[in-house]
Amino acid sequence: MKNSYDIIIIGGGIVGVSAAYYASLENLRVLLIEKDSIASHASGFAYGGITPHVGLEENDPYNQISQYSYNLHKSLAEEIPELSGIDYGYRSYPNFELAMNDKEEEELEEIYSKYSDLNIYEYFSKKELKKIEPRLGPKIRSSLVTKISSGVEPYKLTLALGTSSEKNGVEILNSEVNDINIETENNIKVTTSNKKEIFTKNLLVSAGPWSSFFSKWFGFEIPIKPLKGQILRLKSNQIIENGFHWGPNYVTTKQDGLIWAGTTEEDVGFDENPSNYGLTSIMESLIDVFPFLQDSELVLQTACLRPLAIDKSPILSKSDKGNLYLASGTGRQGILLGPAMGKLILDNILSRKTEIPIEPFSHKRFSKA
Repeated sequence: MKNSYDIIIIGGGIVGVSAAYYASLENLRVLLIEKDSIASHASGFAYGGITPHVGLEENDPYNQISQYSYNLHKSLAEEIPELSGIDYGYRSYPNFELAMNDKEEEELEEIYSKYSDLNIYEYFSKKELKKIEPRLGPKIRSSLVTKISSGVEPYKLTLALGTSSEKNGVEILNSEVNDINIETENNIKVTTSNKKEIFTKNLLVSAGPWSSFFSKWFGFEIPIKPLKGQILRLKSNQIIENGFHWGPNYVTTKQDGLIWAGTTEEDVGFDENPSNYGLTSIMESLIDVFPFLQDSELVLQTACLRPLAIDKSPILSKSDKGNLYLASGTGRQGILLGPAMGKLILDNILSRKTEIPIEPFSHKRFSKA
């Protein structure tokens, strides 16, 4: 049947195109449906940092999925630019987690002390830090440096994965899904906004914060909401070679030669518009860390909506009603976690043993007493 597929994926962000790419290696008939265009929302306007969360236990589920995805990124960087023809600026660099008060300093010292034998972290006092980066402001106390860290230009990465998927045979349809009907266990009918009916054995929803709109078909309330974040792209005659984080904020120089700095965490529904609040709050914090950026030129201000699960952990799950799958809820770590989310949910769809356990990411965790 011409309009029948093995897998239909809804959502053209980093998770959806990652799933599409890995599915394209399996000789499957795959359709990706995106209502706008690839990377037109959070995945196209994210920061693009690929740094596993610091200070988590080795067997912590979030640590496992972030480490797994970090390694997948390294593998993808060796194959996707050539296949897609898109250089998305993947590079490795140390990430400096900055302490600006006693509490933060104690926390970073504790992490370093606990995990120093892993050879993942280094710790620098204020004096040592000033030798490495003399432009840091006087409020900086010390820093924990993560050696396993890298970054990309997120729009180019997402586009490159989508392009690679297409080259491997994945079809992409720009449309909106109006209805889903589970006709049998292995036959799901998807009706698009132009009344087109498409059939699939398996349906994956990876629609970012809009994933919650699919709750009625999954048979449970998908606990994901939008978390707005804003980023500034600044022009300066100086560059910032490494990555720097403090609190919710970050800064580095990207492939385009601009300094990218963020971010905000705003619970404002589906408002994707940049605001003066975003500009002011980011710049005030940024100048505390790098005073020289006071004289930088604002080139672009962006805003995006990240999909945040209520417990801030990803959701990888299958509906009890049929072959409906969900991969979303990455919060601020969408670019980092995207490849793992796509690969793990595909392995689950294909009834394979996953590289790491995905049970901790099931929607069923929300119904436990």
